Amino acid sequence: MVIVGYYAHGNKHYVAFKDEADTKDRFMITDGFHDRPVTERNQGKYEGYVKIDKAECNIKKIIGRIRGTRPWHPLLRLLQKEAG
Repeated sequence: MVIVGYYAHGNKHYVAFKDEADTKDRFMITDGFHDRPVTERNQGKYEGYVKIDKAECNIKKIIGRIRGTRPWHPLLRLLQKEAG
């Protein structure tokens, strides 16, 4: 699992991630509750998403959402390391 970047859409923050084996142009984006695939085909849906710096992203809120709904998620440990 690799973090690709951090995004914001309105007041909500997202983390983009992918498996190390996935192709270059495909990744997933999550707000903590839902994981959505972003591919070349559906990129237009995500045009309003703005790339932000890690320091601007509320990683702890995303961790709380993942921990509450899917404590088994492989991204959880990686985000906990990122949050410090």
